[in-house]
Amino acid sequence: MGVDAADYNQDGWIDLFVANVDHEMYSLYRNNGNGGFDDVALDTPIGATTRLMSGWGLKFFDYDNDGDLDLIVANGHPDTTIQAHHPELRYLEPLLLFEGNGRTWKNVSDEAGPAFGRPIAGRGLALGDFDNDGAVDVLITTNDGPPLLLKNNSARSHHWLGMKLVGTRSNIDAIGAKVTWQSGDLTRHRTKVGGGSYLSSHDPRMVLGLGDRTRIDWVEVQWPQPSGEKQRFIGLPIDRYITLVEGRPGWK
Repeated sequence: MGVDAADYNQDGWIDLFVANVDHEMYSLYRNNGNGGFDDVALDTPIGATTRLMSGWGLKFFDYDNDGDLDLIVANGHPDTTIQAHHPELRYLEPLLLFEGNGRTWKNVSDEAGPAFGRPIAGRGLALGDFDNDGAVDVLITTNDGPPLLLKNNSARSHHWLGMKLVGTRSNIDAIGAKVTWQSGDLTRHRTKVGGGSYLSSHDPRMVLGLGDRTRIDWVEVQWPQPSGEKQRFIGLPIDRYITLVEGRPGWK
């Protein structure tokens, strides 16, 4: 089913989120930093909410650009006749949105708009800022139905910086790069991953959320191997997309 990777709690270790079929809650694997993981979903609303659901496309992303990673999941049972055999289950299931703050999770699906209240047979889920306003939008495919294009209106009051990373010595898409940024009292990092979700491909640009802060102090990119070079960029604009090229100073 669906899977994604990100350091949601900002401890320097990549964590995992995995969706499962009904009667097996979705798993939030916290990386312990010693080669092991603990499934902490039961300690969050994720566990109770998803126990009878079946998940497919999913992604960590900062839906409100406050700097903290959130989670979105497309759901739907694989068996069209499941309710006839198991009355507690449904073929059509609602989308889920969990808001994170790096420590705890809150189910905000009921506040996320009418699309989250309409059950669907969700399958693929892809992220992409189709209107280039810095609020990352979501495209979801449904089984035997039209796709859903969800325009993100939740980040309008927050500032951001969007980046396209271009590798030269490392891979051209800079998969594996670690990006760290500081904006006043906010310091965050994120690793650029090359996939995640289910049968989906995403907008390769990264959007760094700044909350209500009106400037970004610096951005540091540690490019992936074989380079491994660290570059720090200052004097960057906000509320727009830029391109950073490995080994070159400045931005364009």
